[in-house]
Amino acid sequence: MRITILAIALILLSCQQICWAQERLAVLPLSGIGVDASTQETVHQLLVSEITQLNKYQIVSENDVLSAMGDRTCADAACAAEIGTMTGASKVVYGSLNRLGEKIIFQYHLIDVSSGETLLSDDLTALQVEELDQVAKRVAASIVQQKPVEKTIEVGTVTEKESQESKERKANSSWGIGFGYLYPQDGYDNYDNKDRFFVWDFRSIFEMRHIAVDALLGIRNGIALNVGCLYLVSNKDFSPYVGAGVGFHAVSHETTYASPAAYDNREDKADDGFEILLKGGMLAFRTYDFRVVATVEYSMTFNDYDDRAIVLTIGVMRSGSRVFGIF
Repeated sequence: MRITILAIALILLSCQQICWAQERLAVLPLSGIGVDASTQETVHQLLVSEITQLNKYQIVSENDVLSAMGDRTCADAACAAEIGTMTGASKVVYGSLNRLGEKIIFQYHLIDVSSGETLLSDDLTALQVEELDQVAKRVAASIVQQKPVEKTIEVGTVTEKESQESKERKANSSWGIGFGYLYPQDGYDNYDNKDRFFVWDFRSIFEMRHIAVDALLGIRNGIALNVGCLYLVSNKDFSPYVGAGVGFHAVSHETTYASPAAYDNREDKADDGFEILLKGGMLAFRTYDFRVVATVEYSMTFNDYDDRAIVLTIGVMRSGSRVFGIF
């Protein structure tokens, strides 16, 4: 019985190791025209390093690849598949760097060794040599995910060529308007009878890779003006965020008096005061020249009414312009 259990355990372990075994990938040296050999070698090494960091493939060693290639330069699928067979790889990447005027075009292909099928064929253009590290990162993601390179775009990896094509992809400054509702939690003149107020916001935001600074002028049952700092969770087009802000809020309070005597004996209360906000939400279409932003905020105004509220808004922003003269 024990022997049977041990045998089953060994079989399951073997199956698990097989299932978790990484595919072997051979990345062939780059060829090309108009780009010097040292640049080709540097980009090749960057590509191998980026693919390795993504931890999907076991990379065939450079020595094994060069030994299998000999004096050949592989620039077609048949040759790449042959090198893959000789090195025990299941997939092979081959490509080239070619200069066309001021542009450097990185063309690459992913081949399935057993079938000889081209799984992926694409290219990405750099306008200067200094952009080739970003290009290598994007190409590596494209290869590992087996999807077109245009779908691997992230903040910080947009090439200058892509920025020119979309006119505004690299712009980090945006402005726009939003609308929604303010839900009083305390203060706001007997909020039980006024469960919400409609709000308009005019917002400006300056985005970095993971951090953004925003400024807001809002019509929120009065006038609110504040600035804040946001942490952007993702570099992709859709990024959740969390943050906080500080500012000033002049809340509109309706005060009535039963008689002239009551008015004469009134206590003056401050409607306005400094404000602290805790916020979170979603920033969409970060790599384009517009944004859609959805926000939930908890607002605390330090005035004599102790106003507290939850604010829900959604807005549209356009990149490249300044608002309030700040961003």
